[in-house]
Amino acid sequence: MTSQQPTHSLSRRSTLAALAGGSLGLTLAATARGSALAQTAPVDHSDHPLTGAWLAMANPPLPEDPQFAAPSWFGADGSVLLSFPISQRGPNGVQFNSSPVGTWEPHDEQTGHFTATQMLSDAHGAYLGTVTIDGFPHVSEDGQSFIDDGSLTTVTIRDPAGAVSVAIPPGLFERPVTAVRLGGGTSGFPDGTPEATPAT
Repeated sequence: MTSQQPTHSLSRRSTLAALAGGSLGLTLAATARGSALAQTAPVDHSDHPLTGAWLAMANPPLPEDPQFAAPSWFGADGSVLLSFPISQRGPNGVQFNSSPVGTWEPHDEQTGHFTATQMLSDAHGAYLGTVTIDGFPHVSEDGQSFIDDGSLTTVTIRDPAGAVSVAIPPGLFERPVTAVRLGGGTSGFPDGTPEATPAT
């Protein structure tokens, strides 16, 4: 009986040592990862004219449909959020989509380059894949509007497995995307937009 006691103790000590070693390894890995992230310089695009909130008139999936209002945010930290309708008509019928989210960076002094991805699903909730938009909005000299004429824009559609199913290259977009800077009391809609007629 006494011969089994040291074996049990040794096994217990080995287990504790292994756990301590594993914890140390995880701690070192987390510290190394944190150090790598800390060495990355923070992004600050606050001086670029694209930074801020905009009301864009964006193109729908079907070219015959009218453009839609897309409130958009280009953060000084390089983040981008484009607010799209939750459902749209597409080539395969009605689909549901998330708002595209991604990042942006200056392309030149007046132009930004953003990459944003949205997820697609059908009316039954089945995941259909994603759409990634690479856009190049060019801000006006006064900083109050922008236009993306489509000359550099690409759209990449991926299936649920992530494989590219359609890639639309630059220059094939018939209508430019335009936007107006938002501000307190500024809706972004053009002056002279007709008032709604009251229902009778």
